[in-house]
Amino acid sequence: MYWWKIQLTPVNITNKSEQTLVIANNESANLVLQKLVNQRLIRSYWVAKLYLQGQGLDQSLRPGSYSLSQSLSLSEIFETLTSGPKDIWVTIPEGYRREQIAQKFANFEQFDSREFIVLTASSEGRLFPDTYLVPLHANAKDVVSMMSKNFGNRIGEISDENLILASLVEREVRENTDRKIVAGIILKRLKASWPLQIDATIQYALGNKNDWWPKNIDTEFESKYNTYLNSGLPPTPIANPGIESINAVLKPTESEYWYYLNDTKGVTHFAKTLAEHNLNVDKYLSD
Repeated sequence: MYWWKIQLTPVNITNKSEQTLVIANNESANLVLQKLVNQRLIRSYWVAKLYLQGQGLDQSLRPGSYSLSQSLSLSEIFETLTSGPKDIWVTIPEGYRREQIAQKFANFEQFDSREFIVLTASSEGRLFPDTYLVPLHANAKDVVSMMSKNFGNRIGEISDENLILASLVEREVRENTDRKIVAGIILKRLKASWPLQIDATIQYALGNKNDWWPKNIDTEFESKYNTYLNSGLPPTPIANPGIESINAVLKPTESEYWYYLNDTKGVTHFAKTLAEHNLNVDKYLSD
């Protein structure tokens, strides 16, 4: 019993210097305990494991970033790890527009969505989709800086045209294997001065807080983003593309196809001629 009590005490009660412990999303309690051992924040892996299970806390450790020290007892450490972190994980999916990104941070006390929209007026496409460890006190400027810096580190230099193209591919295609083919089709249509006729560009123009990507669109809707009415690319990216869509544009696949569509399950179907494309429309999109 005495030995057990000793295992629950601080590793070094006089050492109050803080260490950072990061718990990843979906990280198991066993891995967290191993981190605590490696950082010499607890005395015994097995005692900590039994303590967690006995207290019913083994499923209650919350992902994020924590500041801990050797002066904390076992119970104090687990109280901290189950009460909530100082930083939390936030995932921004590929293809989000900046308004959707703002909604992801809406519950952060110091984050102002309107300020974020103003700050990112010229940043659509350069807010890199990723999973971020974000301080709970982060404001709009912090988030913009974090995402823009990540874009610079992960992507580096890229032309505005290629970034616009990547955003179109991101919104148009679900499967990575099809992205390069679609990128090739879009580039071929541009070169031939064909209208792109990309639905996602109209969705971007029509989107609002109730539905940022409305399925029912009006191809006659007057907007500089309407690629049915206007030739060439839209003036800016329509979303923030991921690495796969960017790579697809940088290394597109040449094909005989000029047309494509996505069926109701998100599967992409290609066609060489308008007649073939119309057959695909009747086959995959007719009610």
